[in-house]
Amino acid sequence: MIGRVLLIAVVLPVFAGCSTYTRTLDDRPSIANAKQGEDCRVQIFGLGGSPDVTMAQALHEGGITKLRSAKYRVSTIQGVGNECVIAHGE
Repeated sequence: MIGRVLLIAVVLPVFAGCSTYTRTLDDRPSIANAKQGEDCRVQIFGLGGSPDVTMAQALHEGGITKLRSAKYRVSTIQGVGNECVIAHGE
């Protein structure tokens, strides 16, 4: 019994600090053989900067000239993780 309570006390704050979500920035019909570019930044308690939400860096990284879709993705645990802008296109 005490072991279960201790386990819950240790694991619960970790789950409470988790944040994972994806937000669509731009969405058009997809194409076959689309290129992908990413602009990701490591976050440590809010330090590390944010990815370029104008998608310019992701477009440049993927060599994309015509944007088809873009997503903003955040994945952190207790303030440590990454934020990415992912662009798909041709």
